[in-house]
Amino acid sequence: MFKIQFRNLQGRMVTAQSFKRDEIQKLADKARRDVPDPKVNELRVQEVAADEASGDFIWADCTADFTR
Repeated sequence: MFKIQFRNLQGRMVTAQSFKRDEIQKLADKARRDVPDPKVNELRVQEVAADEASGDFIWADCTADFTR
């Protein structure tokens, strides 16, 4: 499961979740194309991961995987 958050052209925060990596990649590409400045678009992608210490499920940042 992935979660993506970014600011659109109107400055509103957009949030979406999907199990499909390609859908998240398309949204990340659109966010970067519409608002190229990373300080403005505030693009953030997270993936559900298991914390090794506690065994709990957490949202781990994976933004770099989608912005190359």
